[in-house]
Amino acid sequence: MGNSTIKLQQIMDEVSAIGDLNPVFNNTGGFADRPAITIANDVMSELISIRFPWKWNRIKIPPFPLTSYQQDYATTLMNLGWLENGLRVDVNNSTYPPPTWPIYVVRDLAVSNVQSGFPYQACWFNNADLEQGQWPGPQTVYTQPIGANTPPQNSPTNITDADGNILILTQYGTTGLIPPIAPPWVPVLPGDKEPANWPVGQVIVDGTCAWTVVDPSAQGFRVFPMPPAGGQVWLIRLFGQKKAVPFVNMQQKIDPIPDDQVKWFRDGCVAYAHRYSTNPAVKARYPQMKGEWFASLDAQARQNDREDESKGFFPDKSVLSPSYTTDPGPWPYRYGWRS
Repeated sequence: MGNSTIKLQQIMDEVSAIGDLNPVFNNTGGFADRPAITIANDVMSELISIRFPWKWNRIKIPPFPLTSYQQDYATTLMNLGWLENGLRVDVNNSTYPPPTWPIYVVRDLAVSNVQSGFPYQACWFNNADLEQGQWPGPQTVYTQPIGANTPPQNSPTNITDADGNILILTQYGTTGLIPPIAPPWVPVLPGDKEPANWPVGQVIVDGTCAWTVVDPSAQGFRVFPMPPAGGQVWLIRLFGQKKAVPFVNMQQKIDPIPDDQVKWFRDGCVAYAHRYSTNPAVKARYPQMKGEWFASLDAQARQNDREDESKGFFPDKSVLSPSYTTDPGPWPYRYGWRS
C-alpha cells in the first residue's frame, strides 16, 4: 500500500485551473498528457533528490551477511537513490539483542585487499561495476553464516557464469559437478520474443545450492575493509532514500509523497508549468517561481529537521583529569578524539 491517495490527474487539474497556466495543458497538439507527465517527473526528481532524508521516502535495504575475503555484494535492489546510514550487527552473538556498531556510508570506495574484523564503511554501485567472484568448483560447501557456531569459510557468494551473467547465492548447500550457467530462452509459442532482461530472475540449481541471475543494472554494495578468515559474522543493515519512480499516466498516485505533504509537489508543478508556457511573460517568471519553490522546500526540510540529531563528538579524555575512558566498540570508534 502506498503513501498517497491522490492521483496525478487531480494535481494537474488544480494547476491547470490557474489562468496563466491553463494553455500549457490545453494546447498540447493532440498529446493530452503532455507536458503534464513531463512536469510531474521533473518535480518528483527535484523533490526526491534534495539532500534531506525524507522519512516518507526511506527504505530498509534487505540485510546481508558478509563473507570472508569478499568486498562486493551484488543484489536485486533497483530503487535506491542514495544511502543514509547503516550498521553492522554481530548477528551470532549470544547477547540479546546482539551488539551493533555504525557503518559510515560514503560516495565511493576503491577495490582493496585490506582486511579487518571490523568493517566500517559502505557504498553502493551497480552490479556491473562490482567485482564478481568465480564458481569455486565441484563439491564445495557453502555454510549458512547466520547461526553458525564458528564463522564459515565460504567462497564468493556472487559470481559470473560462462556467459558473463551475474549470479548470487540464494540457497546455501554443496555445489554440483558442473559450473552453473543461466538457461537459454525458449519460446513457448511460435513468434514469442525473448524478454529484454532475460535471464534475470532465473534460478539455477547447483547441487544443493541455488543461484539467482541478477540484473547488471541492479544495485549492490562494497564494504571496507573486507572481512578476514576469522572473527564475527557481520550482518550489514543499510538505510537509504528511494529514487523517483517515473510517471507514465495521469491515473498514477503521487507515491511516495503522503497526502499531508502534497502541497510541496503541487507547488513544484506550478513552478515547472511556467517553464513550458509559450507566453514569454509567463515563461520569464519560471526562475523566480522555481526559486520560491526551492525556498519553501528548504523551509519544509528545516521543519522536518527540528528533531535533535543523535550524532555528536565526544572527547576520550576528561578536560580536568588525566584519566580517560573508552568506548567498548571496536576500531575505529574506540578512541574518540586523538591528536
